[in-house]
Amino acid sequence: MRDQDFWKAFANKIEDRIKGDKFEVVAMETESELTRFARSYIHQNVAETNLKLTIKVINDDKIGIVAMNDTDDETLFNSVKKAKEISEVSPKLDYHYELIEPQSYALKGKYSEKTANCTPMDKAQLVKELIDEISEKGYEAAGAFKTELQTIVVANSKGLFAFDKGTVVDFNCVVTKGNSTGYTSFVGSDVDAIDMKKIAGELLDTATKNVDQITVEPGVYTVILTPGATAELLNYISYTAFNGKLIAEGKSFVAKNMNKDLFPDIVSILDDPFDEFTLPIPFDFVGQAREKRYLIENGVIRDGVYDHITALKYHKSATGNTLSPEEASFGAIPFNLVMKGGKSHPMDMISHTDYGIYVTRFHYVNVLNPMSVQLTGMTRNGTFLIENGKISKAIKNMRFNTSMIDMLKAVDMVSEERYRKPGFVGPTVAPYIRTNHFVFSSKTEF
Repeated sequence: MRDQDFWKAFANKIEDRIKGDKFEVVAMETESELTRFARSYIHQNVAETNLKLTIKVINDDKIGIVAMNDTDDETLFNSVKKAKEISEVSPKLDYHYELIEPQSYALKGKYSEKTANCTPMDKAQLVKELIDEISEKGYEAAGAFKTELQTIVVANSKGLFAFDKGTVVDFNCVVTKGNSTGYTSFVGSDVDAIDMKKIAGELLDTATKNVDQITVEPGVYTVILTPGATAELLNYISYTAFNGKLIAEGKSFVAKNMNKDLFPDIVSILDDPFDEFTLPIPFDFVGQAREKRYLIENGVIRDGVYDHITALKYHKSATGNTLSPEEASFGAIPFNLVMKGGKSHPMDMISHTDYGIYVTRFHYVNVLNPMSVQLTGMTRNGTFLIENGKISKAIKNMRFNTSMIDMLKAVDMVSEERYRKPGFVGPTVAPYIRTNHFVFSSKTEF
């Protein structure tokens, strides 16, 4: 893995070859190892080392971009030459492209030496702990266990240089016995934080209840969502509604609703790299320092997040949410999505629900209508009927088709406890929530 000194020298080499033009360089280097298991047996171990390196040359608002995956002098020379040639024949931008000034960064990525050096045998031992626990109850396990060391580098001809190193642990598992299933996921930076006995307990708690599923008719329900289910919906809400490019183009409901009090005051959603539960990302892919940004504050819609290009084109303030070069045309999404906790306890949510549905996981979520943030998808691996303040029966999976605006308007309970779950860039930190408006549009036979 190349270090900070290497990348500073590499940026200097680019500057020597550019000869007067402006440039940006973005590099993301990863070393990852993945263990897969199914039917309670490990069947695959794979490792990958990868480098994504992009050089952008800016010549009088004409841009040339090249991608490369090596750093030797010959490859660099040819790539810079090609980028300059492309910039000379590219059409001129309809806005003035400005480079980011040198920044100071208040955050660093989380790094664990144990994670960086985690071996396939280390993962196998942890997977064995899980399998031993669930096998006692007659269940089989399937899933994936990934560890990754990553560095991100951004530099430009104005003297900006940003370097960060971090580690990521990504684990997910499904346990099955007949039609009884349970699912969980873990995202973190430190492999020592994985408690396999606790994870096994969570899986079995769901799976052993998820038996003899009954059919429930479609309709509008009071629904309690676990943090995993909440996070899945928040991910789609954030990129559909709070993408600054869509807001600037009038393609998001946020554009006409800024500073309106639309939701209960217990609903606060933000992009917050400083949250204690997240994995902080200190800068974006042009080197802009990340900041705390409210999307919804105590029920009031504030604004979205803005990437560098959208900010330049529409005279907005960039918020440190520019995506990687290959994804930059999409706009911006929150990097560290967070929903603030409330004062409720999950058991109180259940005990205060006369009739409703408890959802542990959503699957195959898609956007139907961006302006109303209408989503569709399926429940999976544990959906339960609540009657008279208790979980009474497991139910067969259902398809939902509901507006997230209507769903959030009807939130009346938010848990104090929150968990870190997978997100689209960094992780999403989410609580349990109860909403009194969730539309299930059809039922299934499984």
